[in-house]
Formats: sequence, structure tokens, C-alpha cells
Amino acid sequence: MNGPQSFKGQRPFLGKSPRTYILPTGFGLAFGLMALTLFFMAVGYANNLIYIFFFFLLSVALTGMVVTNLNVNAVDFLEVTGSDLIAGEVGRVRVMVANSSPFERFQIEAHFDKTKNSLPFSLGSSERSNVEVPFAAPSRGIHALPRLILQSKFPFGLLRAWRVFKEPGIVLVLPKRAGIKQFPSGSSEDVHLNSVGLFRDHRIYQSGDSVRRIDWKASARRHDILVKNFEEPEKPALSFQWQQTEGMGDVEARLSQLALWIDEAEAQRFEYSLHLGFRNIPASSGKEHWRTCMEALALAQPKELS
Repeated sequence: MNGPQSFKGQRPFLGKSPRTYILPTGFGLAFGLMALTLFFMAVGYANNLIYIFFFFLLSVALTGMVVTNLNVNAVDFLEVTGSDLIAGEVGRVRVMVANSSPFERFQIEAHFDKTKNSLPFSLGSSERSNVEVPFAAPSRGIHALPRLILQSKFPFGLLRAWRVFKEPGIVLVLPKRAGIKQFPSGSSEDVHLNSVGLFRDHRIYQSGDSVRRIDWKASARRHDILVKNFEEPEKPALSFQWQQTEGMGDVEARLSQLALWIDEAEAQRFEYSLHLGFRNIPASSGKEHWRTCMEALALAQPKELS
């Protein structure tokens, strides 16, 4: 069965604009406790200097509350823009965020629910930007993303303001790459994959060149050490098939093995094809071809493979 050539599951966020929440941080609680202590000291000792310092701290807290709230309230999540996620690995989901105000927003953090690893970013006036948010999924296939949280502690770190976006979208998780790196027998024609290409020219020996590539006769004539340059040997197209993984365990293990072979073939710049049940992807190479093959493995259903 011929499936889609590219996963189109990403969708813009269509929910209602969420509220902005704000609470003190641990540092903010300590700050408030210190200010309250100063207030009782000012009352007890009737000390005007302590009163002044207390009201100064109070003004800092109130200013921070307003600025922190406004800093987050203007930042919106728009849509998931793409990702190459691998099962069992921490990947990055690219999400588009926007600043709806004419003022720059500072030290915004984005993370999914129950994950805290994120890098702060800033948004200029009315700017849109793609932000990479960490995400890990245990298995291949289509996964709904957990709640997306945009937050900030700017400017003083006393308070944390955040917005929660429910059901931000879905992503496709590619299969885990696991198994044996060596390509299966019969995946290419009977060609020596490590053979040297045709001789092209000579060049001066450089540190790190193999001694076996030195042309001693030419070096003697030129009175210089010369090494041989060869044309890049033509690599055969590889063919990966579901039947090549028989005896490798369950369906997921077999799909992981095919994913590893495809990854290795792309890294070594081979052309390769994939035959998966009724899905036949002709030989090619490049990032888009790699993604097409990996998406076919990610979306494969066991009943379609036999």
C-alpha cells in the first residue's frame, strides 16, 4: 500500500488563548519573608530608615509582578513546524511562537509538561520565531504532544509567570536505530564496496597520507614524494527488504534494524531503496529520501508487512 510521501500531522494551535498565571518563586518567597521581617522591625523600632527600605523592596516586588506578567502575556504559541524525532532519544520539536506586542520580550522559556530542560530566548517587537523544545517518546509512530508551557521569571526572578497551551499538536516519531551495522548479504550487486576508483592524478605527499598510496617511480622522476589521487569509486545502489530481517525478533526489532541500515547507507552516501510489504520506495539518496524511508518505517503496521 502506497502511503503518504511526507508526514503532514503538524497542525496550528486552534485552542482558546490561555490565561497567564503568576506565583512567587523560592527566591521570591525568601524576598517576601525578608521584607515582612523589615516591616515588623520598622514598626517595633519606629525607624524611618527601615520603613524607607521596606517600601523600596515592596516597590521592587510590585514592579516585578507587573513586568513579569506582561512579559509572558504577550507571547503566543502558533504551531508545530517540524522535527526529526527518534524513539528512545531526546530530540527537539520546533514550535513557532510570536510576540503580539510592540515591545521586546525577554528570557522566555518553552518546555513540555513534566520536562524542564529549556534555553531562554527573547522575541523582538511583533516577532515570530521557531524555538526548539526538548521532547522524548518511547516508541515510534504518531504521538500527541503534551501541554506546552511558556514561562518567564524576568526581570528579578521573584515571580514566575506562565501560560499553558493544551494539545499543541502531534508529531511523528521515527523508529529506534538498533541492530547490526553491516549491510545484509544480497543488498547490492556483487561489487567490492571498498575498491579503489580510477587513477586521476598525483599530488604532493601530506602528513597523514597512507604510505601505500605513494607512487615511488613518479617520486623518483620528480624528486619529490608524490601520492596517487583516485576518482571516487561508483557505489552500488543498496536494496533493503523486510525479508532480510527474518529471525531478528519481533516487528519492532526488525523495523529498528532496517532503520539502522538506512541511516548507515545515508551516512556513507549510498543510494538505497526500501521494500516494506506493499510499500516500495525506489533507490535514491539525500535527506528527503532518508526521511521518506524512515517515515514509512514509523507508520508501518504489522498486518501490512507480512
